[in-house]
Amino acid sequence: MACSAGAPMEMAGRAIMTGILKKDEAEAVAREKESFWELLASLDKKLFNFLHKSLGFSEDSADLYQEVVLRAWKYFPSYDRGRSFSTWIFTIAHNEVKRYFNRRRENRTLPLALLASDPAAPAADPDVALVHEAARLLPARQREVFFLFYYNRFSVAEVAAICGLSQGNVKFILNRGREAVRDALEVRHEK
Repeated sequence: MACSAGAPMEMAGRAIMTGILKKDEAEAVAREKESFWELLASLDKKLFNFLHKSLGFSEDSADLYQEVVLRAWKYFPSYDRGRSFSTWIFTIAHNEVKRYFNRRRENRTLPLALLASDPAAPAADPDVALVHEAARLLPARQREVFFLFYYNRFSVAEVAAICGLSQGNVKFILNRGREAVRDALEVRHEK
């Protein structure tokens, strides 16, 4: 009978501990949520602009941004705090862009007439606007690497990590992109 008398006491102790553990877990989850949104807030505009440029300034970029944030939220518990959050979330964004185009199978470039109406185009400096206009016409991979490096100011190593490429390949793609932009600007200047 001594065993049965101790059983209700043990059960009550478990119930109390379970309540404490649930409270601690809830507080940990709340801290995780707050941490995620703080990290995201610092990259919010850069992330959206990356997606917007990667999709050729498509209206779908807002939807894709939400998909990226949801996927990042879902996998945030597995995020390694010892690594760069920006590289981690831009890798997710890169993968979502690839998924988007695999689903759509569309050409990513827009006619120049449509680009003129883009509200995100940098109009302050005409030279910068010309470079952006020429860069928008690059093939998809070159455009993505070009904007990650020059617009979002990621290092070659970070671009390589985001795109799943070697650093040498990123440098090669950047060089090709610069040459294509330079050629496009020369042709435009000759006109």
